Amino acid sequence: MAAAAKFAQKNAVPKTLRLGDASQEPEAGLVLCAVSASVAKAKRILLVTGAGISCNAGIPDFRSEEGLYAMVKKDYPKAVVKGRDLFDAILFNSPVSVSVFCTFMARLRSCILSARSTAVHKFIKHLYDCNRLLRCYTQNIDGLESQDGLRLGVEGKSADVVQLHGDIHMLKCTMCGLKVSWSQEHFDALENGNVPECRNCSEKAEERTNAGKRCPRIGGLLPNIVLYGEEHPDGDGIGRCIDSDIKSRPDCLIIVGTSLKVLGVKKLIRQAAKAVHERGGVVIFVNNMAPAVSSWKGVIDYHIESDCDRWIDDLRVRQPSLFLKQSRLPLGPTKPAKKTSSEDKNLSQKPGSSGKMSKAPATSIATGKKRKLSHDTDPLCGITNLCGSKPLQRTSGLTAIEFDKALAERMRYKHQTQELENIAILGKKARGAIREHARQSVECIRHRQKLQKTNYDPSPSEAVVS
Repeated sequence: MAAAAKFAQKNAVPKTLRLGDASQEPEAGLVLCAVSASVAKAKRILLVTGAGISCNAGIPDFRSEEGLYAMVKKDYPKAVVKGRDLFDAILFNSPVSVSVFCTFMARLRSCILSARSTAVHKFIKHLYDCNRLLRCYTQNIDGLESQDGLRLGVEGKSADVVQLHGDIHMLKCTMCGLKVSWSQEHFDALENGNVPECRNCSEKAEERTNAGKRCPRIGGLLPNIVLYGEEHPDGDGIGRCIDSDIKSRPDCLIIVGTSLKVLGVKKLIRQAAKAVHERGGVVIFVNNMAPAVSSWKGVIDYHIESDCDRWIDDLRVRQPSLFLKQSRLPLGPTKPAKKTSSEDKNLSQKPGSSGKMSKAPATSIATGKKRKLSHDTDPLCGITNLCGSKPLQRTSGLTAIEFDKALAERMRYKHQTQELENIAILGKKARGAIREHARQSVECIRHRQKLQKTNYDPSPSEAVVS
């Protein structure tokens, strides 16, 4: 991660990198590689996403020339002055604006229901599967992350993706706050520009009327999204979630597909960027439009000017190991097989022996103690978890990587055992040679002592004189 961080300096402006732009200086390619490496090395990644990640799914963004604001202004020129007005709380001041809002939300939900998650959504799910995703905060209301199995919500403990601006797939009563799912009846009413009544409020109003009490106001069901100028109903829960994630020491922040215009999101990014920089991590902004230099100086390290999905493809090319998946072997519960194969028979067979199995236990290289050759030490039958004490068996669902490690450990164990047996044979031969030499030495000494008793010294000089 330091390889990428060394390019970023404190209070430096965001460095813009364009994918596939040959006019850039040669250093740009090296920086892109360093940025990709920083993502691959990160262990606790925070993501902040906007409408840009859903554009390739057929859902328009807000501020582009073909975005939602332009679409609203084009379709309802008399109802709204600006497209943004349809997503502002002031729309409730006009019945015409409310009717247009209902119709537009019904059509937008129909478009969302036919959409499929993009490469960015799948990348978020992959980070979650690899235990690298600390949290994803999204400004989108489409909920496409749920198609890949991610949990949506506003509470940190129960949500992988925190929806900052609500969820269009739920309706909420404007009076009692009851949340309900869409039904065909609700959709037909909203598409026709009408606000469906809240059944809970209607039942309470009927009870009070039958009791002779004053009839309360009946609320309407509208999409559960947060509009501009509206107080966030789940602001406290989101705040607690952000505080918890900041304390978890994130080491990388990736901002994808947002224009960085919303005040609350800007505050979130600044807090997260500060925590990431304290860890020596990098802050990456991926969007077709560049951020304002004056606002994000010293906050964003790199701006990658690219389509969101295209950046994911480039990241896959530069760091293919980041996208590797760990699959589990579909093994059922079985008993450890007995060592009857010819390969296991050679495990304890001495070279040059008659082929009988040796009952002598092998000796541990590390401790010098003897250990029993059994299923308890066989990596594929019940190894002691390679680095722990809990038995790790094939029946417990080894991943492919763990299985390969276990297989390598077993082969290394066999090789070491064979080496130990060879060493034992050489040691036995050496001990035999030592004993033979000692025996001959003793016999020589005894012979000399015997000759000394007879006062005879068979020296060469006396032999010549005689």
